Amino acid sequence: MNTDKVLIKDLINTIKKYQFRIAGICILTATFFLQLTFWIEKQYVSTFEINVYSKYFQSPLISGVIPDMFNIPEMRFAIDSMVKEAISDDFVDQIGRRYNIYTGTKDEREIARERQDLRDRFSYFSTGGQSYQVSFSHSDPFVAKKVAEETLDVVSGHIVDKRISTIELVKEVMIKKLNSFNASQKFTQRGAEKALASKSPDVLKDELLKINTSIEALGVQLKENHPKIRVLKQRKATILSWLKEYDIKDLSQEKADLPFEMTHDKVISEQLSSKFYAKYHDFNIALEIEKKSLQSYIGVIKKPQLPVSPIWPKKRLFASLGFIIGLIFAFIYVFIQEVLLPSKMELLIIEAKKLNAPILGEFPIEEVGEFKSLKKDIVRGTKNLLRVGR
Repeated sequence: MNTDKVLIKDLINTIKKYQFRIAGICILTATFFLQLTFWIEKQYVSTFEINVYSKYFQSPLISGVIPDMFNIPEMRFAIDSMVKEAISDDFVDQIGRRYNIYTGTKDEREIARERQDLRDRFSYFSTGGQSYQVSFSHSDPFVAKKVAEETLDVVSGHIVDKRISTIELVKEVMIKKLNSFNASQKFTQRGAEKALASKSPDVLKDELLKINTSIEALGVQLKENHPKIRVLKQRKATILSWLKEYDIKDLSQEKADLPFEMTHDKVISEQLSSKFYAKYHDFNIALEIEKKSLQSYIGVIKKPQLPVSPIWPKKRLFASLGFIIGLIFAFIYVFIQEVLLPSKMELLIIEAKKLNAPILGEFPIEEVGEFKSLKKDIVRGTKNLLRVGR
């Protein structure tokens, strides 16, 4: 017979032979790994999810100054950037000190390592559209919930402050332009001489701009010693001397370096002034409404909850892993018993070599059992015959 073949029947017989030991090994390893879940430090996660509505990025108040955002990927990237800015190093350090996560070391490297370890406990990612989810893990479920709540407040506040700061910046620029426009209007209405007599820096700089423009225009047709050019230069020197009283630098700059000069037409100036004041008035009213409605631009889809079950270690996962490792150990045990350890015939050969005796063969287990039962029947029959003879 070819002994190199492996029959399924032989495999099944081998498994039946070691079935109790295989089951015992799997049960022991699965129980051990399940017990590990009680020894390993547990980790709890508290999660919240927010949604930043599209109207946050599409404010009609400043749409004429700053372009609105209509692209969903751009909105998602903007939210991602604001969340990362909110969870800054300062905020992470505050959390580490408040909940005694930091050890209080003074070593900069150790502080950086602790900060990075604490930052790794945060998980934040987009869940689609303008929705965003942030999680925090800790061994104490109450600490995980508190940190998640503080993070929600910080993230929401930072997003709102970003929008308000943008609106405030537009308002500040508008006020500066309004003041500059008012100065220009006063200069046009009162006349050059009265405005110059006031020695207002804005009026003086505006008059200096006009003089430089006139000198440059007349210099193309007239010589530098022409009476008109000399009068303008004297006027320029007078204005420069007045401006020196305000410690203003770079007073001799040319036209290209000075601000753009608007045409001081009376009708146009009045129209611009009227429109500008109306726009500024509407802006102030809308700004107050905007500040109160910004909170409604952010919706909380899921608030931080107290975690009741740890995310790590998982009992089912550890039990399954223990069972698989038990099967591996059981296979190794059967392999050693069947292949590496000597069989009965190999033991007989070793024993025969020691005794210098030949091996005639091996009785099959079935035949030996039948011989024993036949021997018992013969002995029982002989005893019966002797009893009858007596």
